[in-house]
Amino acid sequence: MAVTVTAADLLDGRADPARAYVGKVAAFDPDAAQPGNWPDHLALWAEHHQAQDGARPLERCVVDLSSPELTGAQLIGAPELAELGGITASTLRSYISRRNSEVPLPQAVVGGRDQWARAVADDWVESRQRSYQGVKTAMSGGDPDSLSPGAVEVRDRFAVDFHHTLFDRTDVRKRWVLRQRNKESVAEVVDALAWSVAVSLDEIVPTEHLGRTVRASVLFDFTESLEMLGDDANEDGDGPTHWWHLNLTPSVAKTLDWYIRCFPAEAYATIGEIQRQAHKTWKAPVADTLSALRSALSLDGELTEQQRETYFALLEPHENTD
Repeated sequence: MAVTVTAADLLDGRADPARAYVGKVAAFDPDAAQPGNWPDHLALWAEHHQAQDGARPLERCVVDLSSPELTGAQLIGAPELAELGGITASTLRSYISRRNSEVPLPQAVVGGRDQWARAVADDWVESRQRSYQGVKTAMSGGDPDSLSPGAVEVRDRFAVDFHHTLFDRTDVRKRWVLRQRNKESVAEVVDALAWSVAVSLDEIVPTEHLGRTVRASVLFDFTESLEMLGDDANEDGDGPTHWWHLNLTPSVAKTLDWYIRCFPAEAYATIGEIQRQAHKTWKAPVADTLSALRSALSLDGELTEQQRETYFALLEPHENTD
């Protein structure tokens, strides 16, 4: 909604060029206060400008920018910015005091308080959602331990196994269960053990190597599917013309699905690499690659429809991005 302001807009006849002066570059002091009669200086500049041959009309000389979103009524303070970002105001102030680079610079300081434009705040919120921690939070689905869907499955599975081993098996239970212990107290212990396993997934699985393996497997399947289609998959030999020409075998799709469920943030980076490589190799649009992956997971994956929608919404290209 920004509007450019031209020299002609500001020269309304009240400015007097006689009250201005022409300075010299050699005597210019960048730390000096700006002239209080800037319109007079603009008028003097306009006289010199128009005296030149082929001078640009004053109606096309931009000298300022009027941006409605930067007006005082449209700016928001730290409490509002923190609420949009899903954090407390004290956490935001802590980020700012530590000069955390993820917090945008304020667009104004009013009464000693930082103020941000709503557009800048919205960009920051989106950036947080697409960050490593943001992806993990989005995929936790409200789990009390903030675990990924795959980690929840591991926790719940081991909780059942541990409970069976420690309580249901009398030959084991009599070795350690005291009289005052009951089923509920045992459940607390096994839940803690299961949680320990779930949060240790990244120490159990080599995610860095797994990510590279998944990427190579997906691109290999893409290559095979295009080779089988041959000329039917493209019009000029450069690459696929439709996203459904990029197919995954069930095994690769199931592995990618498991990777997303257990390590959503790491898988996010891997899928980004797959998109870039597919575009580089076959000129496949990133959106088409994403559609192919989403379709494969809907057929062979275990993510719920809501989980897929949430995750792939984070992967969608930004507007005006090829």
